[in-house]
Amino acid sequence: RGTFNCAVASLGRVPTMALRIYDTKSRRKEPFSLDLGREVRMYVCGPTVYDHSHLGHARSYVAFDVVRRYLEFLGLKVHHVQNFTDVEEVITKRSQDVGMEPLAYAEKFIRAYLEDMDALNVRRATRYVRVTEHIEDIIAAVKAVIDRGFAYAVEGDVNFRTRKAKHSFGILSHRKFEDMVVDPLPLDSKKEHPLDFAIWKKSKPDEPAWDSPWGRGRPGWHIECFAMASKYLGPQVDIHGGGADLKFPHHESEAMICEAIHGTEWSRCWMHNGFLQLQHEKMSKSLGNFVTIREVVGKWGGEAVRFCLLKESYRKDVEYDADCFRIAKEQLDGIHRAIARAGTPAGDGGNLGAVIDRARKKFLTAMDDDFNTGEAVYTILELTESVSEVTALSRDDGKRLLEFYRDASRVLGVFSSALTT
Repeated sequence: RGTFNCAVASLGRVPTMALRIYDTKSRRKEPFSLDLGREVRMYVCGPTVYDHSHLGHARSYVAFDVVRRYLEFLGLKVHHVQNFTDVEEVITKRSQDVGMEPLAYAEKFIRAYLEDMDALNVRRATRYVRVTEHIEDIIAAVKAVIDRGFAYAVEGDVNFRTRKAKHSFGILSHRKFEDMVVDPLPLDSKKEHPLDFAIWKKSKPDEPAWDSPWGRGRPGWHIECFAMASKYLGPQVDIHGGGADLKFPHHESEAMICEAIHGTEWSRCWMHNGFLQLQHEKMSKSLGNFVTIREVVGKWGGEAVRFCLLKESYRKDVEYDADCFRIAKEQLDGIHRAIARAGTPAGDGGNLGAVIDRARKKFLTAMDDDFNTGEAVYTILELTESVSEVTALSRDDGKRLLEFYRDASRVLGVFSSALTT
């Protein structure tokens, strides 16, 4: 059984690594360790598929792609599961507006999402899971929550008793029940308490619905992710990732459901990326203030967009800056030239061995420091500038440079095309 903290190194685990990850629960960087011979179980919340993905999505999925890449670079095996929420009121409404069947409408934007991720060189998850393909698993999870007294059924809905989850409430938002200011329940409410949330919802006309012990309906958002992730990753994951807006209520609700069913902590480490803002507001489909991935990729190319997104720490809120893509493209051109020179050494000069060694150490130190891609990118640019100032590269320097760029490419997912030409 897992306990209610992030990982610490101990006997029987992989020897302590330098890698430290910021855990939203503890609010500090924690050393990452793993049981010997076991793969990393990583779950990342995916999109609700009712429109084209925007740059805020790109920032999140590029960030967690780098997390996976670096863990694998360190020699670990990663089982990465990501969901698609393909049943939701907004999907039903949008599909009706254009005269499509809801599930076909959702499928259209799942395909579009995968195309966008391919353009950004985001590797496919080990497994993608869809709500509509896991209804039986979700119903089983709802039953388990009810059986343990953490939920109650009323008139076709099933609500979770939030106040019963004493160990999980507030673990990410760092709030207490007694500090929450909530409006009183209306007289016709089906809830026992204002903080209770639905894990099964009675169906509305013209929306997808399934038979259940509580009547025709569909799952609640929070139990969907838990039921699907736990089916493939077990009762506890090592890393749970998503945007900062998911801390509360979504991720805390998942943790409460895990407490109800298993009595354990749901994730050993919680990771949340910061917002990409447009005019100082979170970029969001629901707010209508977003720039699509395909719009900027069509203009600047996926590599430049990805490189731009990696220039800041994943946890930092950043303002959208269209000029970043132009600068990133110019910087990538310089890196491509340096790679080409490294592959065709033209002399015995240069003497860059010590410079390359320092760059490698700085790069790995940055990545070990909570995947600090901003510092890692700066290190690459700094080394590339040094290469441009050398009139001739020795064969040894060229070989060592290529090794550095190959390793950096494996981790960051950029300039791989220059290394294969």
